[in-house]
Amino acid sequence: MNYIKPKVSDLNMADLTVENIFINEYMPEADGDFVKVYLLARLYAETERSISDVEMARQLGISKDRILEAWNYWEEWGAIKKHYLGGDGRLDFAVEFVNLKEMLYGGDADEPVLIDTDPEIKVKPVFGNEDINSLMEQIEKKLGRTLSTTDLQAIINWIEDYKATPEVILKAVDYCTAKNKMSFRYMGSLIEGWTSQGLNTADKIDDYLEEFDQKFSRYKRVMRALGYSKEASEEEKRIMDVWFDELGFNMDKVLEACSKSAGINNPFLYVNGVLKNWKKDATQDNRDVNDKKPVSNAVLKDYYSYLREKADREAEERRNKIYSEIPKIKEIDEKMKVIGSKLARAYSVGDTEEGGRLAAELEQLNEDRAFYLAEHDYDMDYTDPKYACQECSDTGIAEMGGPCPVCREQRRMEAEIWQAERETSET
Repeated sequence: MNYIKPKVSDLNMADLTVENIFINEYMPEADGDFVKVYLLARLYAETERSISDVEMARQLGISKDRILEAWNYWEEWGAIKKHYLGGDGRLDFAVEFVNLKEMLYGGDADEPVLIDTDPEIKVKPVFGNEDINSLMEQIEKKLGRTLSTTDLQAIINWIEDYKATPEVILKAVDYCTAKNKMSFRYMGSLIEGWTSQGLNTADKIDDYLEEFDQKFSRYKRVMRALGYSKEASEEEKRIMDVWFDELGFNMDKVLEACSKSAGINNPFLYVNGVLKNWKKDATQDNRDVNDKKPVSNAVLKDYYSYLREKADREAEERRNKIYSEIPKIKEIDEKMKVIGSKLARAYSVGDTEEGGRLAAELEQLNEDRAFYLAEHDYDMDYTDPKYACQECSDTGIAEMGGPCPVCREQRRMEAEIWQAERETSET
């Protein structure tokens, strides 16, 4: 008669037998994570169940790399034996729990207890062992070194977890070695990103990298124009993509917006506001966002008024400074103002003798004024308004009438920027 041991349906109802030798001799020296891996795997093995590295990592709250470290540790201490599935010591392995009493004291050995550390990993369904061995050899040639057990396990994980093909893996190795980023962790994150986007061939990856490199160059150039030395954050990249891909601006126009951000506390948000306003204006004017906004004559006239007011205001500030430093200049200016009024009246009534006398007095005051300024290292015209155009004094009107030929086109270009900045400040 044959007897069949009842199989426990609920794992929580099963009992785990652990040798006292393990508890007394092995466990005290081991890392806590390694002990957890050993005990959980043994529980599954004794109840004739299997558990994948992914499931074990999730259940224990540790990484798959940590699980591999645990098995390497227990193998070094002789608590387990590895049985490589590929038969060549290069592929995934199953774990045999060693009978510790037999190993230390001799005696009858119990039946070995085996657990497949990741039974879901079956290399053959993905591609044959010859193909994977060839892949390993190609990677070793590209890296110029022999792959470690950890490296091999990482590659198996890429194949199983990310469904990566040899073509994709080799492309990742080439890309990383070209950038001198030799970390397998970095390669794995790269492969995960590619496969999650459906990039499963070298051609697709090449197209993606070309676009990515263009964007990277674009990000770097804009950040440099804004005065940043750091790399753009993900949110900053997203906003820059909107500038180029959705709003339709070219690099020259974006850099033009960046040039207006000098002295701004948050230049990135400022430029974002400028470009949105430019897009709104271009839509209203039914023109391309990269075309210059035409400046109306009314805006140009306002700009000339702005320039004159600015020049007069700055001259007044310089004049007050001089009056504070050289009170004699203020006294002279007040006398010149009175004499100037008298001179105008004298000429209006035809009194040339009085007019000549007042003119001579006015000339002497001018000479005295120039002397005091020079004595304090100031130019004669220091308190005069400094107009951008000396021909028309920022009126836009030539001496003989009509538009000033010297500054009109230059003022139009300046007025365009002035108008954009004024509109931005109003938002």
